[in-house]
Amino acid sequence: MKQFRHLRSQSTDDIRQVSSTCEPGSGSSVPCESSDSYRWRRIFAVGATTMGAGGISRIANLLVLPFVARALEKGEFGLWLNLTTTFTLLSALDFGVGPAVMGQVSEARGRDAVCAVRRVVTTALALLSGVALLLLAISGILSLTLPWNDLLGVGHEVPATNVDLLVFAAGATAALSLPLGIANRVYYARQRGHVVALSTAFGVLAQAAGLVGVAALAPDLRWFSAVYLATSLLAGVTTTLLLARSVREFRPRLRDVDRSTCGRLGREGVQLFLLTVIGIVAYKSDAFVVGHYLGANRVAEYVLPFTVYAPVLTAAEGFLTPLWATYREAWARGDHAWVRRAFLRSVVLSAAVGVVAASVLALITPWLLRLWIGDGAVVPSRGLLVALGGYVVVMCVSAAVGVFLNGAGALRPQMIAGGLMAVLNVMASIWSVGHLGLAGPLWATVATQTLVVLVPCMLVARRRLTRPRAIARGMLRTVG
Repeated sequence: MKQFRHLRSQSTDDIRQVSSTCEPGSGSSVPCESSDSYRWRRIFAVGATTMGAGGISRIANLLVLPFVARALEKGEFGLWLNLTTTFTLLSALDFGVGPAVMGQVSEARGRDAVCAVRRVVTTALALLSGVALLLLAISGILSLTLPWNDLLGVGHEVPATNVDLLVFAAGATAALSLPLGIANRVYYARQRGHVVALSTAFGVLAQAAGLVGVAALAPDLRWFSAVYLATSLLAGVTTTLLLARSVREFRPRLRDVDRSTCGRLGREGVQLFLLTVIGIVAYKSDAFVVGHYLGANRVAEYVLPFTVYAPVLTAAEGFLTPLWATYREAWARGDHAWVRRAFLRSVVLSAAVGVVAASVLALITPWLLRLWIGDGAVVPSRGLLVALGGYVVVMCVSAAVGVFLNGAGALRPQMIAGGLMAVLNVMASIWSVGHLGLAGPLWATVATQTLVVLVPCMLVARRRLTRPRAIARGMLRTVG
């Protein structure tokens, strides 16, 4: 009876973890975490809710922006857009610690090592809290010392004291969001990413309602910024409170701060952060190349069709990201056969989704652009649409392979290949934009991504799949 009461006091997830070793036909009504059906249900649930939350966010932004634009002066609205965009970038800058937490918690759960999970969560919280305090101090110093009115091009349209205050508020809120993001990563590691998606949707709707309310009752830049920043923390606060209440075993304790765990999080986090930076340089520089060599008036002609195709990659990543944590958990459990099957399925399905989506978008993109921009929209050429289709297919497959390598802990090969690709891609884009026009940078990215990143990473993935025990031993040392 004592053991029964103890099990009842645990969260649903922990009960399932106790039952994860059940055999088919055992009569248990609790699904096994190691079963194919359970894992795939979780993956698709997380992917679907993530897509839904992303759609709600985009629609809410499109609906709210006109209210804010009408309520503010032109200079104030430009400042608000600058601050919110910068805040979004800063709040996501966790130096790779967040993804490292997701991977190491998944691995520890695969070993049923609750103590290791607590060490990772507690150490990550202490690490990012220290980073948050540092960023808070830096935000205060920079807001007082730099001429933000001139730097942001506001001039005298907004009082300097208000601009300084808003800059500090954006930096301070971004700093606070760093430790709050740990709960989101833990939920993904527990195959409960749908909780994060639902919390995000709730925060977005609350933010939209707050901004519309400010526009109707007190249209002032300071109130708009206060509501935006406060509601931006709402999702992180919600998931943090839910996690602390539902899984008591994961609650951080000061004595669980561990130096060796900090070192492992730091090493893995730095590699993941460098991969992110490499990706920004490699995949976000084409618009600058087009603007520099073809003129700023051609940038919209390149960026707008690209924007139509971009949601395909976002949707693919929404379904692939849960696989990252599941790969690592399954590998730690020794379920290598499932990892192989899941990898092959993800590559085939990603390629199929990319091909189908690219084919459909090639037909409807001109119509979508006229609907979105109006009759003045520039119709993209057939060559540009074909290049965008090739880009989408290659990047969908690359995402599937990259998620697998992240789950397998193969970060260094990706860094080497990605760094080389970034350099070659910029050089090839500069050459091709003069010979092929707008489609040139896209074809340069397709060629360099395929030859320098995708093919070598596929070979690394094949080698990892043929040596599962060696990889598992290396992962055990990672969180041991």
